Amino acid sequence: MTRKTDPVVEIDYQTLGTISLDELKQAIWADIEALRDGFGVSFVKGVKLQVPATNEFGDPVVVKRLSTGGAVKHLDTHHYRPACLDYKL
Repeated sequence: MTRKTDPVVEIDYQTLGTISLDELKQAIWADIEALRDGFGVSFVKGVKLQVPATNEFGDPVVVKRLSTGGAVKHLDTHHYRPACLDYKL
């Protein structure tokens, strides 16, 4: 019997505690490079990043738009790339 493995890799940042967004960005980038260089991952699909926003003391804060003050629960990525890689041409 062949055992199927789950294709999802979970990367845990909880052990870092309360960190700045710049430090989180460095950690994520280092892990992406490790996935590529150390594990041979070249493509991903349907990635979702959950960000528990806090103040510098680790207390939860509501994410609000600076322009309107409205609360934000979901963001679509600000990264643009052509969708042509998602389709067989």
